[in-house]
Amino acid sequence: MKLSKIESAEPCSESEFIIAGAAEAVLQAGNRNWIPIIVKETGDYQYQVVSNHFVYAVAQQAKLDLVWCIVIDPKPSNIEQAKILAREANPTVNLSTASKDTIIAALEYLVKEQKWKNVKPVEAANKILASNREQWSDFIPLTKLPCGLSKARLDCITKVFSISPPPPPPPHPEAVSVKRASRDEIFDRLNYLSTNKIGGFENIDAEKTADAIFNANKGKWKSLTPIAKLEPGLDTAKMKIIKTLFSL
Repeated sequence: MKLSKIESAEPCSESEFIIAGAAEAVLQAGNRNWIPIIVKETGDYQYQVVSNHFVYAVAQQAKLDLVWCIVIDPKPSNIEQAKILAREANPTVNLSTASKDTIIAALEYLVKEQKWKNVKPVEAANKILASNREQWSDFIPLTKLPCGLSKARLDCITKVFSISPPPPPPPHPEAVSVKRASRDEIFDRLNYLSTNKIGGFENIDAEKTADAIFNANKGKWKSLTPIAKLEPGLDTAKMKIIKTLFSL
């Protein structure tokens, strides 16, 4: 592609020394940029750099006529991916739903990058997971946790974390009689709780528990209390939820 048909809306932040050295390397390699410039089409035979702005700056410095480019579909997700792969943007982690290991990895990156002395990633992650982070609408509750992630560090925090609360679960299924329900009806309700991570049911094996309830001798049951004895982990709090989906 002709370099004259490409423009860039973002400057390259690399030093002139590095750009000039890279341009010389390109010229010595037969005027070929072996790493492509990622572009999007903006008009008839007109293109804009999406990522690899450094390669574009080097091509300009080398005064190349033709450059190797890849034209991508300009969907925002494609552009974001291209920037991340070119290390021109950081991937972000949804702090509302991220796993403990993912949060620790992101915090370890920030600690190393920013040379933070008083942030311990494992301890900070534990405090985040112990909070009601699913209800956060911004980072203010995070800055109030005693883990070193203060308001003064918000600019750095927002480079790797985002806040996007999970959508509310769909309406719960209608309650069914535990004595008359089919095995599938029992499983569907337990799976609803497990899939939507309601009340800790994500830690309960829905298949196994459905089998236990369905196969139990329920003829003499006068309440749903015996269900708690069928499967470890069905504590008082979970039984309150069970009673919203099952009846005698």
